[in-house]
Amino acid sequence: MKRLLLIAVLALAPTAAFAASCPDIPDDNSTHNIENETALTLCRAQALHDATAAKAQQLQFQSDLAAAAKNFELELKMQQTMDAAATPPVVLPIFPAN
Repeated sequence: MKRLLLIAVLALAPTAAFAASCPDIPDDNSTHNIENETALTLCRAQALHDATAAKAQQLQFQSDLAAAAKNFELELKMQQTMDAAATPPVVLPIFPAN
């Protein structure tokens, strides 16, 4: 359940971020409508680009972290196997001198 919530938050975060960064432009006849729409579109495109780049970086980091964790688990298994296969030390009995 927590994982699903985290995925939902990560999916919606870029949308909220780029919506907040672009200014609201009044849409009436007194303003330059085409220039305002162009500026808003460029702002949203840049915000989407930034969000996509951040998501790609996050996914790369998660991939690297998963690979490192898997490598660590393999190293740990190999170490445990080597420890289990190690020969016990040779102990020589001590005979009392007659």
